[in-house]
Amino acid sequence: MGLRLLFVFICIGFTAQAQFWTENASGFPLTNTGLSKIHIVDDNVAWATGYDGVNPNVNVQRFTTTSDGGATWTAGTIDVGDANLGISNISGVSATTAYVAIYPRLAGQQGGIWQTTDTGATWTRQTGAAFNSASSFANIVHYFNVNDGVAIGDPAGGFWEIYVTTNGGTNYTRMPSANIPAPLTNEVGYLAQYTHLGDHIWFTTSAGRVYHSTDKGVNWSVFQSPLSDFGGTNLSGDITFSTPNKGMIQDNSGNLFITQNAGSTWNAVNISGTGFPYGGAIAYIPNTSRIVSTGGDTTFAGTAYSRDDGITWINVSTDQHVDVAFFDEDTGYSGGFSTISTLDGVYVYTDNVLSTYDQLAIDGFSIYPNPSSEFINILSNQPVEKVEIYDINGRLLMEISNTSFINVTDLQSGIYFIQVNSDSTITTQQLIKN
Repeated sequence: MGLRLLFVFICIGFTAQAQFWTENASGFPLTNTGLSKIHIVDDNVAWATGYDGVNPNVNVQRFTTTSDGGATWTAGTIDVGDANLGISNISGVSATTAYVAIYPRLAGQQGGIWQTTDTGATWTRQTGAAFNSASSFANIVHYFNVNDGVAIGDPAGGFWEIYVTTNGGTNYTRMPSANIPAPLTNEVGYLAQYTHLGDHIWFTTSAGRVYHSTDKGVNWSVFQSPLSDFGGTNLSGDITFSTPNKGMIQDNSGNLFITQNAGSTWNAVNISGTGFPYGGAIAYIPNTSRIVSTGGDTTFAGTAYSRDDGITWINVSTDQHVDVAFFDEDTGYSGGFSTISTLDGVYVYTDNVLSTYDQLAIDGFSIYPNPSSEFINILSNQPVEKVEIYDINGRLLMEISNTSFINVTDLQSGIYFIQVNSDSTITTQQLIKN
């Protein structure tokens, strides 16, 4: 009961916030152009694609990019020589260079990977990522840096069509079937349905499975998720990872599932409090317990954030958001819809509620590192008199007095709650034990 009361106190403390999003002009010249498939290169550079927000079946070949942290965006056309080819996603490596995955929408078309080195003025097909069989369908391109990239397509010839490059796409090598667990019958991937962190990359499938590579796409493993399909008519989902081990799935009803072992097993998140996530996109702030959920469906639209791995949520808006991506606790974007090219269409994160500093200011203390495998430090505004560590069932496991340095080595991997007693203040935060 004490923990629940503390959660309510924390939620109340968040009711007065600075502006979470600031809406800027996406640069798209046509009204009702949606912005999605955001890829953040660094704290200044990001790229995204556009789509028809009224009729998504209308093919759109547009991109937009920023090089000043989202203050201004420049839009352009992705000219690949065939206006009927579809844009799967975009991946940038600098303010001038980016790659797009292209898929066939009509019989006889050939997709693949195209590159620009002049901020989208021209696009050139990279022939090494062939995608030239009758069943080839490029879903994803992702570059980890200026040299190392991976292109991921549906199964072709009996195994997943995945190409890896180490020289910026001058040459690609298709990964052999021995490196990739075999697809199930009729299993396919989805456009831009993936997440990445460092050298790690994950993509999702129509069978509800999650493929994972730890080495930039060379070798793969696969795990079954709690979902039966990541892109079905009635059931779909999005995936994000905070660390190489800790990740989360959100389905289109806002249900959450967390993993602490890179996707091998998943557990449902029991959401408490009055806030809730949305069923659209979801993104962790890397290496934290903070996460943002957005919704683009008109009946389930908005933004919410959690600071404790999805257990409690703060709802901050009811605007439509069709995508979300965060580079760190200061840099994040979400897609909107343009009405005037000089007015709106992209949301830029301008708050500080996701920062470690804000956690100290609001709760009175912060924990680092979190997640942790051995020791934690407690940074507090007041002298720490007593620290209590509870499991998720509310059972007291540890009680430590007059110290801010705690050994948690003996705790099993999982989620815990740390209650800090400082003078007359009692506050609680979540700890992830690796």
